[in-house]
This record gives sequence, structure tokens and C-alpha cells, in this order.
Amino acid sequence: MSTASKASRIAFWTIGIIALLWNAMGCINFMQQISPAGIATLPPEYQSYIETRPTYAFIAFGVSVIAGLIGAIFMLMRRDQATVLFLASGIGAFVATIPALNAGIPSIVLGSAMSIILAAIFALYASRTRG
Repeated sequence: MSTASKASRIAFWTIGIIALLWNAMGCINFMQQISPAGIATLPPEYQSYIETRPTYAFIAFGVSVIAGLIGAIFMLMRRDQATVLFLASGIGAFVATIPALNAGIPSIVLGSAMSIILAAIFALYASRTRG
């Protein structure tokens, strides 16, 4: 095995595992926001945001993290569908970000921006490494 192909394999698995962990954490966050007990553990400004955001933003957030998690699994399996799932994840994150911009909570906006950027990076990477 050449050094370049070994480095390529290491990069693939590293990026794939990062994608998997990032989206798994997003799913955990989503599940926390479904549970009243989970919401109660958050700071008051987060609780207020979660309780007042539009339903479409909540659904978009769920689509974003679930599509991203499945996309990461598919990318690690080198399935073509990973790219589409990461694109759906990015679109979901973008739609979920719209009301977050109005909320004025920097950490929510930053997390949403990171989700959009990472989904685009993961989609691009998946499209270049598939099957």
C-alpha cells in the first residue's frame, strides 16, 4: 500500500467518524429538545427559544440531524446516497437557522452556521469518495 493511499484511507475514516460524531451529537440535542425534562436542563434563554420557535424550524432541525447521521453512516459504507443526505442536512440546518437569527443567541447562530458549513463539506467529500 502506498503512502498516498494509506493517507487517503486515514483521511476518509477520520472525516467519516467526525461526521458521524457531529451528527450523533445533533441527534442527542434534538432528543433533548423533545423531552420537557431535557429542555428544563437548558439555560433560560435556550428554553425560551425552543418554546417560541416555529414548528417548521423544529422539523427542519430534526431533518438536518437525522439526515446527517444517516448520511455519515452511508458515507462510511461508501453509498452514493450519502451526498444527497448531507445536502438535505444542510438545507434543514439552513431552514432551522432562520428563526435563530432573530433570537439573537450567538451560540445557537454559531452552531447552526457550523452545521450548514459542515454539511456542505461532508456532502462534497462524500461525492468524491463514493462507491
